[in-house]
Amino acid sequence: MSIHIRLINEADLGAIVAIQDSCYAAELFEDGGLIRRRLASQPQSCWLAEDSKGEVLAYLFSYPSRNKQVAPLGSSFGSYADAELLYLHDMAVSHNGRGMRLAPQLLARAEQYAADLGFNRLALVAVQGSVPYWQKQGFEMVTLTETTALQALASYTGQNAVYMQKLLKA
Repeated sequence: MSIHIRLINEADLGAIVAIQDSCYAAELFEDGGLIRRRLASQPQSCWLAEDSKGEVLAYLFSYPSRNKQVAPLGSSFGSYADAELLYLHDMAVSHNGRGMRLAPQLLARAEQYAADLGFNRLALVAVQGSVPYWQKQGFEMVTLTETTALQALASYTGQNAVYMQKLLKA
């Protein structure tokens, strides 16, 4: 099966919300209006994987951010002139896309984009017990100490949220 990675557009948002709804616990759900605003603010750093029939199978929303800056659940993406890394806010794979190695393909696209921007790191908040997965992808847990970052991390209530970073190879 042929897979195509491309930028997300507004017409894809219904499929993305459906994938999100099927993959995340209810307390992690973020509504379509918020996702639309995020896409509008950072359209160049949001990708999806689709099959040859155009079915959306996976997606990744990211944006340039600062070191140890955590996006609270339900917040709009920030815009930082002094961005230092690419923050991966949300990646999910549909049930139909499981086993097709779509997440690594989206991650590779994000790594290339980060390198194109001159960044040498990616960051994310791991939820729903996904720390081992992200560790296999080269991410390491990072301890946060600033009150704002800790409060943002706490917004992922009940998810054992962990802030992680990956150093990209030069």
